[in-house]
Amino acid sequence: MKRLFWFTLVAVLATACVNDNLSLESVVESPSDKIFYASERAAKGHLLVMLDAPVDDLSVEGVELSVEPLFSGKLDEKLEKWFLVSFDESLSNDVVAEALALDSRVMRVEYDLPMKRVESTKVAMPADRPAATRAATLPFNDPELEWQWHYYNDGSLDPDLCVAGADINLLNAWKYTAGDNRVIVAVCDGGVMADHKDLADNMWVNEAEKNGTQGVDDDGNGYVDDIYGYNFVADSGNVTPDAHGTHVAGTIAAVNNNGYAVCGIAGGTGGGDGVKVMSIQIFEGEDGCYAHQIANGIKYAADNGAIIINNSWCYEPDSYVGDNDYEQWDSVLKSAFDYFKTNARLEGAMEGGLVVFAAGNESFSTSSYPAAYHDYISVSAMSSDFTAAYYTNYGPGVNVCAPGGDAYYGTTLCVSSTSVQYANSYGYEYMQGTSMACPHVSGCAALAVSYALKQGYRLTADELHRLILTSVHDVNQYQTGTKQYFDYSAGTYVDMPLAPYAGKLGSGFIDAHLLLMQMDHTPCLYLKTGVESLLSLDEYFGGASKDLNYAECNASDDVRQQLGIETFKMEDGVLKIKATKPGSGRVSVKAIVGGDHVGGDSIGGSYVEREFEIVVRGAVAENGGWL
Repeated sequence: MKRLFWFTLVAVLATACVNDNLSLESVVESPSDKIFYASERAAKGHLLVMLDAPVDDLSVEGVELSVEPLFSGKLDEKLEKWFLVSFDESLSNDVVAEALALDSRVMRVEYDLPMKRVESTKVAMPADRPAATRAATLPFNDPELEWQWHYYNDGSLDPDLCVAGADINLLNAWKYTAGDNRVIVAVCDGGVMADHKDLADNMWVNEAEKNGTQGVDDDGNGYVDDIYGYNFVADSGNVTPDAHGTHVAGTIAAVNNNGYAVCGIAGGTGGGDGVKVMSIQIFEGEDGCYAHQIANGIKYAADNGAIIINNSWCYEPDSYVGDNDYEQWDSVLKSAFDYFKTNARLEGAMEGGLVVFAAGNESFSTSSYPAAYHDYISVSAMSSDFTAAYYTNYGPGVNVCAPGGDAYYGTTLCVSSTSVQYANSYGYEYMQGTSMACPHVSGCAALAVSYALKQGYRLTADELHRLILTSVHDVNQYQTGTKQYFDYSAGTYVDMPLAPYAGKLGSGFIDAHLLLMQMDHTPCLYLKTGVESLLSLDEYFGGASKDLNYAECNASDDVRQQLGIETFKMEDGVLKIKATKPGSGRVSVKAIVGGDHVGGDSIGGSYVEREFEIVVRGAVAENGGWL
């Protein structure tokens, strides 16, 4: 528990070396350069104060202050300097801040601002839907999976508005891993519905609290009854279900293969092997947290085992002009995220924590902050045809793109995930937003860490960050022409030019399968279903690959059957290959370097063998990339 100190105030150290009586009336008129975030929106009756060292005599004449450490438990050199200084709410924040700033031991004073939820749009359930027809066999029995185009889009759900490949290529990733229950993802959002039939088995559970005494901090972590996480709005272990937070959690880790509702990206195979979701509740109904509460939630996540934190909240998109501005003005939150990035870890697999944010839904030409900060991943949203979603923020600060849905394309082309609404008995609903795109990236990150555990790899948070931003395909080529959206101010549908989004949605749209292949250092070769391709192997065997001798092209019987491989051979120095079924599989090509044979009675060369992942989809770009 946090220690609390009460002081009857008499005097304060006014300058570095001179003692002087300080009263509220004696405060200087001009704001101190130690004071940040002076705002009418700030919480009344307390301030966030950084001290150069703990003190027991912080005071302002005529005012009763309470001073308590802002953070509890394990602290680093940044967090241990922060204190919550409280006073009567009838007093002016400005005047008390100026009085505190005159103490030479005070390094900075921050006003405590409320956070804005990245609002997402719920979409009414369709009265009926035509049967979905999929070209690929789905690996799990969850009935809504065939409608989750954002995982695997073959263009069949709507020939006009769906384009094959506008997804995260999840079915191919699931061949390698569908999750690992040692991986914990914190959802910093509204509360996650912990007893949801499609989430309960994949919720993080604090066993000491679950099996302990109600009202007691059984595990001594400073939080009482925190079974599935913590409600930082109400300062309670009672996490209350929220539609937004529950929807986000389902995209990351809804239980797979349980015959119910939807699938989660890292939800496992139905054998208790899905990643775990920890609920960091920062919104409850109309109420939301202030900065210091969110900062404590971030630290809680790291201290209790989370290695990825998914965030759907922000400041207004033009609150900062750049990273230096954010670092200077938002020290409390940045200190907490620095702690998460440094101290979050999963033994044997991951060192450091990954921070993922929604870019924002204001159609603004920069990412919002904190998302835009260079150490975090800011996620923009695309529709089911690769075009920028009409609401997405874009431009500087945006790092990567993922499916977020588009209500103007129809309900079923929004994102389907878990719901708190059971009136229809489905247990899922549709939403759109960068809040829906963001957990696609967090889910892919959770898959990557799961795969690291499976393969015995060790990742750092910075390495995973880099892998995510490079496991992408080109989205810019689709930002041409116009698309329609409804302009409420004009009261009509209008054309939205797409050219302004080109080059501004991040490095590309994320591919879960490519992410795992990059971890294996296995290059991918992309083929269009049913089309014979001739592929140069210069990138893999050197610029003169066409002049080498080739000994073997190997593909197992299973891979040949799964992909319907009809042709797979080297011909005139290039790889000739044709596959008739969508999917992916591992193959290899063996070349001879330095001769036309290896070994024997005469001088020969050496074998060089390369493995490839063959990826067969409905369309392929001219440059060989996947559409």
